[in-house]
Amino acid sequence: MAGQVLVPLKRHDEIEEIVPYLREIAKPGMKVVFLVPYPVEGWSLRDYWITTESVTEAMLAGRRINERSSWEVQRGLAELRISPARDALEKRKVDVAVDIYTGSLRSTLKDYAANRDVYWVLLRTGVSAPLLRLLSRANLLYGVIKKGNLPPVLLLRRVPS
Repeated sequence: MAGQVLVPLKRHDEIEEIVPYLREIAKPGMKVVFLVPYPVEGWSLRDYWITTESVTEAMLAGRRINERSSWEVQRGLAELRISPARDALEKRKVDVAVDIYTGSLRSTLKDYAANRDVYWVLLRTGVSAPLLRLLSRANLLYGVIKKGNLPPVLLLRRVPS
């Protein structure tokens, strides 16, 4: 049964660090979907600060800002961001897609979970990840995991029903 692997990306995740893990779990015929938050590249208030003496220049600067926030441009940036993974996985006959989402990651994952083919979710772990904190606390009690042995990614599997 071919399934999907969801890979939610945070703004500063390095795709090259995730690819080796994807090579291990993604088999030919599977689909890997990268979930990228909108906007793909972060903006600052400086991006909206326009200083000019000319109304025409201000309008042109505003148009450039508006074009940069368009869905098509953001999709192109997301495609560019995942291109190293696309190159590596498509050689292994794994389909790769990118989906830009707005709102919360939780609701996006729930929408994908409604699809019965989705049964893997690959998450980047971070210091603030609740599950990582739980594992660290459990390790203090039982000493099962040696310090520094926690992987940089967390793989969740949904058992198909």
